[in-house]
Amino acid sequence: MLSISSSKIQDSLVITLAGRIDANSAKELEQQTKSWIDDGEKKMVLDFSSVDFISSAGLRVILLTAKKLEPLQGKVKLCGLNSTLRDVFEISGFSKLFVIVPGVAEAL
Repeated sequence: MLSISSSKIQDSLVITLAGRIDANSAKELEQQTKSWIDDGEKKMVLDFSSVDFISSAGLRVILLTAKKLEPLQGKVKLCGLNSTLRDVFEISGFSKLFVIVPGVAEAL
């Protein structure tokens, strides 16, 4: 199960995720990020501090979100990755595609 909450800090939308991002919950995350982009959000910070698992479906959503923001001069930053998630991002090559910082403060 995945919990998604958001708050606007400065000019960025900070999205706090908690739980597991798997095939089921990735659909919900994709719909939510698309909705935020449609509402005009261009800068997103994904906070993974409370996420303990991410599947390839979850990685796909992050990539799709970044691709949707690109033509809008938008950006996605990632923070709060534990060592397991960091390994997933390293192995998948996503660590080269995204700005990954320790916490929300650094992402802003």
